[in-house]
Amino acid sequence: MSNPRSSFHETVVSITNKDEIILSTDKFPFRTTLSLSPLVAYWENKVKTDPSCNISRVKELADLLRKTPNLLKPLDDTSLIDEHISTIDILMEDIFPSALWENDLRATVLPFHFESFYATPRLEELQLLGGGNYTGKLNLDLKTLLFRLTLSAYTIILEKFYKANFVVDQPFIFVIKDKFTQLERHYKLSIDLKFMDVKLTGELKQLKPQEINFLINRYNNLDLWMKWLPPENFEFTGFAIYDFTDVTMEETISSLRYDLLEQDAVTSEGSIRSLQQKLRVLFGLPGIKFGLASCPAMQEFDTTYARKIWNGLVFTQNSDLKMDDLRGSIYEPVIKHGHTIIVEDLKLFSSPTRIEKILLEDGIRNLIIAPLQYEGHIIGLLEVASPIPGELNALSMIRLKEILPLFALAMHRGLEELRSSIQNVIKEKYTAIHPVVEWRFTQAAINFLDKMERNATAEIEPIVFRDIYPLYGVSDVRSSAIERNKAIQGDLLDQLVLAKEVLLSAKDNLPLPILDELTFKIDKFSQNIMAELAPDDEAQVLEFLRSEVEALFNYFLKTNPQTEQTIKRYKNAITNPHHVVYNKRRAYEESLYLINETISSFLDREEEKAQQIFPHYFEKYKTDGLEYNIYIGASLLNSGNFEKIYLKNMRLWQLMLTCEIARRIQNLRATLKLPLEIAQLILVHSDPISIKFRLDEKKFDVEGASNIRYEIIKKRLDKATVQDAAERLTQPGKIAIVYTQQKEAVEYMRYIEFLQSEGYIEKDVEMLEIDEMQGVQGLRAIRVSVSFKEQLRHDIDSGDELLAIAQSASLN
Repeated sequence: MSNPRSSFHETVVSITNKDEIILSTDKFPFRTTLSLSPLVAYWENKVKTDPSCNISRVKELADLLRKTPNLLKPLDDTSLIDEHISTIDILMEDIFPSALWENDLRATVLPFHFESFYATPRLEELQLLGGGNYTGKLNLDLKTLLFRLTLSAYTIILEKFYKANFVVDQPFIFVIKDKFTQLERHYKLSIDLKFMDVKLTGELKQLKPQEINFLINRYNNLDLWMKWLPPENFEFTGFAIYDFTDVTMEETISSLRYDLLEQDAVTSEGSIRSLQQKLRVLFGLPGIKFGLASCPAMQEFDTTYARKIWNGLVFTQNSDLKMDDLRGSIYEPVIKHGHTIIVEDLKLFSSPTRIEKILLEDGIRNLIIAPLQYEGHIIGLLEVASPIPGELNALSMIRLKEILPLFALAMHRGLEELRSSIQNVIKEKYTAIHPVVEWRFTQAAINFLDKMERNATAEIEPIVFRDIYPLYGVSDVRSSAIERNKAIQGDLLDQLVLAKEVLLSAKDNLPLPILDELTFKIDKFSQNIMAELAPDDEAQVLEFLRSEVEALFNYFLKTNPQTEQTIKRYKNAITNPHHVVYNKRRAYEESLYLINETISSFLDREEEKAQQIFPHYFEKYKTDGLEYNIYIGASLLNSGNFEKIYLKNMRLWQLMLTCEIARRIQNLRATLKLPLEIAQLILVHSDPISIKFRLDEKKFDVEGASNIRYEIIKKRLDKATVQDAAERLTQPGKIAIVYTQQKEAVEYMRYIEFLQSEGYIEKDVEMLEIDEMQGVQGLRAIRVSVSFKEQLRHDIDSGDELLAIAQSASLN
């Protein structure tokens, strides 16, 4: 509610139900008085400063006020407003312009309250103000609402008396049901305090800047604020102007985005029902139906697998539809060509197919079918349908287009999870064989069968590829273990605070010494966790809470009804599959997932294209980030054709790919709940190696003692530090290129100069030596900074190809 204008100190905070707040009072602690004096002063000042002001009108107003002097005093009784409404109407002319009177959502209210004494007809009709139940309308518990109002009052005091800016960046969002559609509408409250003032009624305590900062850093402890700045020393007088804006669309889209990030967003029935309700709110149509299905034309899956993500209007998991049923139906152009179809009235179809008949039998007359596209491929479809002809039309598509990418991303993730589950089964029962080397496994199998005919005890021959060149790269999330521990630490502390609130509320009517002991134990756990999170702290805390605190909940509810609210808050906070407070960990996991998904999908896309340079073996591993191996050489191919120029092209392509990954993650960080960073590394190895397929582990490994050093280097590099610098080799925003031979540095300097000319890499280049590691010495590195300029000469997302850029360089 503050309106800062000074620049002494500026801090912005957000307040939610999840914050630990300390506030002992159960009512707004400041005295507030309603007064029209600031408005009268406004008119008097307008006569002096505004040449266009109607002086005769102001004189008329002055005469009216002389006749009603009670309006100039503090108004304890708002009935005076109704008695002198004609005078009030004139006073309010500038606040409530007549041209906007009918449609504006505006009211004047007693400061820090929600009861209006003068409002537009439209606002009164919606009943946003008045009638109580503000905790329900705002989706806030009473303590949080009171906390936010009190803290907002203190921001004004800080501004006026101490010239310190402190902004509560959390608007009030009112949620009410539309009286016609019964759908939720969201209204954002903006507050204008130009007609309100805070007066000093007692002694003003002198605070030093350090003391003000001390208070601001403890914004959640309002008991401390009230001790230092007693509320009885201040009075808020005048009135506030409340302006409401309908933000239903923005809030609904934001909620949809959050829901579609959930793991089972497109697969669970509950999620589909929730999405349908939000689409009803978005379109303002309570009777529409929603359907979502993976594209039935996908050839990657057998029909049975495809139907695992069939929650459509006709494409359901129990459907007996065949591909032939699509021919001539309204779904065919959507699936085949990616067209969006709008059907005004299905009953007007003269020759309906089986699919149209199914829809009509379900009461559907009007519908929109839109394709879900991911990276240029149709992966699914979204349906919105109505029983009323024409209710959904071309204008509805404007809103639908805003959310289609969100559904496409969720569908892609659902399909990826499905693919992953299938691949896991294949890997467990068989093995995943890269297409490039499949010919060699087939050859070995044929030889084995041939030997079996002659010798029943024959063994399968080893599969070895010799004289191949490795490329290795890592995109690692920086300090992921530390961030994960911080998230666990934060969630555990939040859960302990909630548990302590339950115990404190129980103590009011149950003076049991054991409750003091449990409270002491919670405080001790909290202090230990804040100092350092030990490996077994999480298990100990959760075991303690479940066995010693949660076990008492039913007893508390029977003997002390006052504990109901705190127990409810505790249980609401752990209503998730983990049954623990999981807010900060969810933020960490979602951010890590989005980083990994962005790197992985981009790497897969570009690596598939890179097969065009030269067929090669590729494998990747997801950890806290992503690492990958690429092997290239003549022995991998049945044809055996190989030239060194292919290796150079692959190395340049890899360096460009690493730059593009860094740029994408930099752009992604602004959207992450936890803005994690990545550090990247490339290992150069010029001497050819041999790899052998290990049947026991179903994977390739290096063959021969001389090649083992390469694997040792890979395993040690994540801990590499710069010699005489005491810093990690890998740094966010930079790429470290590790090498052992000078000729490798010369080769990569050519690539770096080329990419500097293309705008991918900044001009600064560091030539570094790496500290000796166990079993590894003599390593050196080139470290370069990635350019994060918005526009480069080439735009990969607009069709320019990394392959073409790499091949345009003169590498001979």
